[in-house]
Amino acid sequence: MFNHWRYRRRCHALARHNDQPIVSDYLSACAELNVDNLDNTPLISVDLEMTGLDAAQNHIIAIGWTQLDHGRVQLDSNRHLLITAGHSVGHSAAIHELTDREVASGVSLDSGLEALFKAARGRLWIFHHAGLDVAFLQQACMAWVGMKLPFMVLDTMRLELTLRKRRSLPVHHGDMKLAKLRTKYNLPGYTAHNALIDACATAELLLAIAENLEPEGALGLKPHLSYF
Repeated sequence: MFNHWRYRRRCHALARHNDQPIVSDYLSACAELNVDNLDNTPLISVDLEMTGLDAAQNHIIAIGWTQLDHGRVQLDSNRHLLITAGHSVGHSAAIHELTDREVASGVSLDSGLEALFKAARGRLWIFHHAGLDVAFLQQACMAWVGMKLPFMVLDTMRLELTLRKRRSLPVHHGDMKLAKLRTKYNLPGYTAHNALIDACATAELLLAIAENLEPEGALGLKPHLSYF
């Protein structure tokens, strides 16, 4: 409860001291977001592709997202943006299958963030392994608007850990990978390392885990929130 109060207070304060309309609208709407259960809380599932795992040294090269309303993935909201990089994608090309030429044809990071935060207005974020993606987004926001924006999120990895703890199930190395968890829940196999595909895969995984955490109805979200 205190974390949520502090999050709302921070959102309101930052909104008053920001001259970017998209950011101010995002902060004001998120501060007033009523988080209840999975069926009545607007959500946005997001994935990033990066050149590495260090937010201070590496860069975002793609952003993908999809929105969820009334507990359903809204496929018409899908977006996938390649982000122009002023540097080579390096060894990450072997993972993400993105070449320097493809990335060079993308949009600027500022334009990508504008589109993303417009889509995220009044929605709860979903990530798989939230700490990594949020670190990159906050670093990018520092360059974009001069501040690290606050995030209120659901982390599918954390939700799965909660479920396993509740059922006294072990966690082995590699168990928390997105593809492995999807296999566990009998979800279809997707090509990994595409930002939009992984965002949709995370959204579907959330719904599967939620059904197991609360089989009798819609999952209450407040106990599972993380704040950054």
